[in-house]
Amino acid sequence: MIDLNSIPVAFRSKFFRSLLQDFLYFMPLQKTLFLIFLLLITGSSCQTDLSKNHSLSSLPIPGQKEKALDNKPLLAALESLRKDPSLKNGSLGYLVVDITAKNPVVVADYRSKWPMMPASTLKIFVTGAALDILGKEIIPEVTITNLMSVNWRSSKLLRKIGGKVYNTATTVGGVKAILDFWEERGVDTHGMFFYDGNGLSRRNAISPKQLVDALYAIRTSPSFHYFYESLPLAGLTGTLHKAMKGTAAEGRIHAKTGTISKVKSFAGYISTLSGRRLVFSLLVNDFDCRPKLMKKKLEAVLIKMAEIKKQDAGCRIQDKRSLRSRCWMLDDKRGMISKGGWLAEN
Repeated sequence: MIDLNSIPVAFRSKFFRSLLQDFLYFMPLQKTLFLIFLLLITGSSCQTDLSKNHSLSSLPIPGQKEKALDNKPLLAALESLRKDPSLKNGSLGYLVVDITAKNPVVVADYRSKWPMMPASTLKIFVTGAALDILGKEIIPEVTITNLMSVNWRSSKLLRKIGGKVYNTATTVGGVKAILDFWEERGVDTHGMFFYDGNGLSRRNAISPKQLVDALYAIRTSPSFHYFYESLPLAGLTGTLHKAMKGTAAEGRIHAKTGTISKVKSFAGYISTLSGRRLVFSLLVNDFDCRPKLMKKKLEAVLIKMAEIKKQDAGCRIQDKRSLRSRCWMLDDKRGMISKGGWLAEN
């Protein structure tokens, strides 16, 4: 007798079980062929489902952490930051994901799903959506907005988006439009709150994971190159032009910065010394020290990220002023495309 419990769940309905029993009873000679046919169908459908479920905008579940020994300096720096006395009455959240390989790996995660005050890293959601919704004519506006963190320009972009999508050029219309935009790209916007379009309000709320999800998802956009180049480059341009000079981070970190009273944040992309590619967000709220001191503490962590090594390292960046080097340009035969800098799967 055949154990019907071994049949895939999809075929265990009462009707099908009855049909299968009758079929096998009256046609015992075809039993083996029929079961082989079933296995072939279910096997191919499982493979198809796995392929369809693989989404570029979905990141690994926090907790699936990298175990490589060469991440220890970074993890130690993050542990030290968590225990910092200046954060005794404050809050810290971060998420670091290695996307060098086909399947992303969480390198470090701490309270990444907690909504926090993002300050100007909120602009990532506005400018990223603006490029796709408003088109190439908005590139100069997006570039100056991210590079120099111009608040009024970001608010203006948000209202423009609202006018374009819902014919309502207001903050409310813009917020609804960008939330829809990011949800369509796989970003979970639950708990996210936009009081303004620039990050100045302390009522804004975004989690570290939502920032990383957005940065990860936008890599598949045709306008990603313009978004990526609009982000300040450590030690060289924009709000990061004086930051981390002479360290491993110089020329290797493209990131949006954020600062308001008692809030400091960074979110962006890192190309490590060994060629690994990271997406990250790092936020602190309500810290008890001078802003410049907290900035230095967070930059120390970013430097450790840039220093991450791996034995099977990729190529190194040749020009610190641009990541448009050979190591970013992969062959189309490998199923990848590049718009200069970070790669997105085709």
